[in-house]
Amino acid sequence: PRIESVHTEPRGESSVRDMAVSCCGRNLSLGWLQPTYVVFFTALCYSVFFAFELLPRIESVHTFLGPEIWGYSSYERGVYLTFFLFHLLLLLFLYSFKLAAFTSPGRIPLDTPSDLSKWRDGNFKVLHSTEATLKQVVSSLDVTLGDDIRQLVRNMIVVERKKKFGFHRFCSFCTLYKPDRTHHCRICGTCTLRMDHHCPWLNNCVGYANYKFFFLTVMYAFSLCTFMAIEMAPTMFKMVAAKGVPVSGIHLLPAYIVYSCVLVLSPLLLFFLAFHLYITANAMSTIEYREKKNSDDPYVQRRFQVAHLKFDNGYLNNLREAFGPMHTWLIPTFRGDNGTYCPKPPKRESRKKLLD
Repeated sequence: PRIESVHTEPRGESSVRDMAVSCCGRNLSLGWLQPTYVVFFTALCYSVFFAFELLPRIESVHTFLGPEIWGYSSYERGVYLTFFLFHLLLLLFLYSFKLAAFTSPGRIPLDTPSDLSKWRDGNFKVLHSTEATLKQVVSSLDVTLGDDIRQLVRNMIVVERKKKFGFHRFCSFCTLYKPDRTHHCRICGTCTLRMDHHCPWLNNCVGYANYKFFFLTVMYAFSLCTFMAIEMAPTMFKMVAAKGVPVSGIHLLPAYIVYSCVLVLSPLLLFFLAFHLYITANAMSTIEYREKKNSDDPYVQRRFQVAHLKFDNGYLNNLREAFGPMHTWLIPTFRGDNGTYCPKPPKRESRKKLLD
């Protein structure tokens, strides 16, 4: 069969890339304001919760309040459990936030001659018949996407094409060909593998390599807000009943502000968490969900449906692909592939089988 090396567009000028980098440099100088605000608000929440909730509980603990198991009363065990859970959630949130903010989201690999051949030179060695079949499937809305098409796209290095002429996607800023699900971030000034979005609260792109850390940051932020809202509720009711609106007790104002914030943030974070759980289980990114799956152009939707066959492996496997093995889902650690979604070479048979 005929094999052709696909080159699609001329490379962009280096001056364009330099302009993007310098622009990115100016943006990044102010980009840390929002992450700093997250750290400041977290410190404020910790101070208020510790001063108005944990510290009074700890000071009220006595050695003999009806000792039960291990000499601790149920009240004492509740205080110590609250203290432990709050600090555990806080540490997990801060560690996930740090990893999400400082971990590279994944860049186009250029480490091996094979990488350079694909992403720098555009040599994808596509079968002519395969390319023709793909163009026919993408351009026709009536062709059924069966198992034969699924197998076809899963064996291709790159499935996604440009809208107009079906060329391979090329980034004129990075002067590189884009792997599937890769997009250029104008703020970061570089292409991001499996780009989900640029998060100003992290001052970083959310992509293949740090998506799990971003997800855990949101999850532990929701857990902290909900935990604080529940634990502080009895105290806040007593404060309101005793002091009313904090005009007569201005020193209580931080507690009212923080409690109001966590009450507002909890449902917002829950909605955000549910949305990302949905798109992850369905093998989508935010960009794919907004700009492709729900596009008004039926041919854009069609191109997404064809490319989606390559990535969608069922709900559970999609979650494993994004978060790793199930027993590590709640732990801020991630060991994935290189994020280019290239087909893996077939496993070689063992030497014993070959000898047999």
